[in-house]
Amino acid sequence: MNNVKLISKDDVKKILDMKKSIEIVEKVYTAHANNHVNMPAKITLDTGESNDWPPYGGSYNAMPAYIGEDLDISGIKWVWGFNDNAKKGIPYIGGVIILNEARTGEVLAIMDGSFITDIRTGASAGVASKYLAKNDTKVAGIIGAGVQGRMNARAIAQSCKELEEIKVADIRWEAAVKCAEELNSELNVKVTPVKSNEECCVGSDLIITVTIADEPLVMYEWLKPGATVLSLGSFQELDENIPLKCDKLVVDSWAQNSHRGELLKLVHAGKITEENIHAEMPEIVVGRKTGRTNDEEIICASIIGMGSTDIGTAGYLYKEFFADMDLPVFAFRTYDK
Repeated sequence: MNNVKLISKDDVKKILDMKKSIEIVEKVYTAHANNHVNMPAKITLDTGESNDWPPYGGSYNAMPAYIGEDLDISGIKWVWGFNDNAKKGIPYIGGVIILNEARTGEVLAIMDGSFITDIRTGASAGVASKYLAKNDTKVAGIIGAGVQGRMNARAIAQSCKELEEIKVADIRWEAAVKCAEELNSELNVKVTPVKSNEECCVGSDLIITVTIADEPLVMYEWLKPGATVLSLGSFQELDENIPLKCDKLVVDSWAQNSHRGELLKLVHAGKITEENIHAEMPEIVVGRKTGRTNDEEIICASIIGMGSTDIGTAGYLYKEFFADMDLPVFAFRTYDK
């Protein structure tokens, strides 16, 4: 019989902070660049998020990955997002991660994936801003005042050393105000709620969109020279002129971006192909491709998330902490001996 550890969200939150999450995401990107990751593109089960049937307004993603090097772990994340969850008092995103022993396939752990999803998404923006934003980035704008807006604020507060102010905008003014209040009590950066997307963007060195919208929230004419724009949503959040006219267009994974996220409509229209992509983030992290090279270029990055960062994070936590912890388990036989 195989004893499988059951790892809760509280277990993860006690150990994983944003600084460590950024380090792990950067480590996984390095493994990607070294061809030590096997990660099929995520598979989506649509239950009404973009189709009419079933009429539930949500979708699921299956995100498997193997990460080699010193992590040497396999697993899969099953993650979901439902548009009406907030009305029901349920988080928009939830998830579970199954970790497998890489050499035998035996299940090691079943762990909460929602907090890992939240924090690694912010950490991905933290890594992207480290390499793509100006070194003297002082003002950032975040559109989306939910859990991910908060995580992204925490991440860029870590990675942008000269940051002085974060402006937060949301379709709901009260959400922006609440987000700013919470972050002001936590971060050593001024956080200001603003009433429009334009106010959030104009004058900002770094702009992040992290919403469930499928419409342009940021217009090209609002960008200052040297601006960095990060889109982290599942759909189009930017004026198409931004990815089409920017000086460098970056993705975390072209395989993922070619079928989901910010660039999907442009890919389907034939306006963007892989030839238009300056680099994937793993190539920039290891120095194979350049990140920012001057303070005038406008850089756009579509960072829609990779299962490898989830499995890498979960695998690191399991091997460094949870494997030796006294945690609840359940026993089952995965094969007949």
